[in-house]
This record gives sequence, structure tokens and C-alpha cells, in this order.
Amino acid sequence: MWKMNHGMGNHSHCYVWNDSVLLLSYQSRPAVARRRVLAELDECKQWLERECASKLYAICVKGLAFPQDEMPNPTVDGEMGGQARVVVLKTSSWAMANCFEIEKKLKHHRADWYIDSRITNDVDVMPPFAVEEVQLLPSAESRRVDMFRGSLFG
Repeated sequence: MWKMNHGMGNHSHCYVWNDSVLLLSYQSRPAVARRRVLAELDECKQWLERECASKLYAICVKGLAFPQDEMPNPTVDGEMGGQARVVVLKTSSWAMANCFEIEKKLKHHRADWYIDSRITNDVDVMPPFAVEEVQLLPSAESRRVDMFRGSLFG
């Protein structure tokens, strides 16, 4: 959580559970904004790998998100152990399901990064080592997923 609160300015929300982290960014245009988001993710992933002493992988998809409106602060009655008892995810359930679909279809590549090409288009990153089409929700439209090893920036 420290990392999100100090140094992840291109991301609006972070959700953590078990062995997973979900980061949400509203920065999608222009390509230079997506590059800043990817650079921040790249640095965060490297930091997490050092902290966890483990190799991690990331799946990035572009999808709809709920608006950035602020929820009112919970009252003391709405808290448990100093934390809100209800957390409303701002992410699309389709985008989350697409992450699982990408993992299911492409995990045999054992990539460090699986990125929806709508994010990497026109962004200066390393060339992918593999590219595949995956049918994603909500319309089963085939989308290109770029796969990378190591840092996205060499």
C-alpha cells in the first residue's frame, strides 16, 4: 500500500487480495499517457518482485471503469479494524474477466507481461516476444495481446 500512496500518481485505485493486485488508471490518451502508466507499472512490478523475492506476471487490459466520483467516508459504524467494511470496485467486471481469460488462454507462454494491444499501440516499449489473438468480453471480439519478458523498457 505504501507504494501506491507514494509514487503511483498515474493510478487512481489499488485493490489487493490474497496474491493479487488490481491497479486502475484512467490515463488512456494520448499514447504518452499510456507510456507513463506502463512505466509506473514496470517500476512497481520490479519493486514487488524485490519485496516478495519472487517472479511475478502482469496482465493489462483496457476497459470501461466507473467514474472517479468520490464515495463518502464511512462512519465509524461502517468500519472494522479502521477499514471500511464495503469497498466499491471502480473496475469493470468484464475487464476483470478478460484478465482471467487472457491468463487461461496464454499462460503457457510464461510471459512476464500480457498486455491488451489497445494499451501498447503507439507506445514506445520493447518488442513483444509473442503476440496472440484472444476473444474478449463483452462481445467475444478478438483482440491482440502482446507478451513481454523482463522490463517493458529494456
